[in-house]
Amino acid sequence: MLNKNLLKKSLIITFALGLSACSNTEVLETSVADLTNKVDTLSNQVNTLSTDVSNLKTQQQTVSADAKAAKIAAEQAAIDAQKANERIDNVVATYKK
Repeated sequence: MLNKNLLKKSLIITFALGLSACSNTEVLETSVADLTNKVDTLSNQVNTLSTDVSNLKTQQQTVSADAKAAKIAAEQAAIDAQKANERIDNVVATYKK
């Protein structure tokens, strides 16, 4: 008698679980498809952003190199201007004497 009740309860639970699993399959498949699309979209966005970051790094390196070259040129121009001022001062000093 106990085995029959246990068997009946087990069959009812199994049947109920089976029905609920079958009814949720479509919803689950739809959810998985939606999530797959979202992951694909995010992957594409990440790839696009990675490309943008690489391009920006290249541009930054170019700008940095140009700025360094401009700094060196400005320092050389200041040295040349100082030398020119010294030569002018020497020329002016010789006329005053």
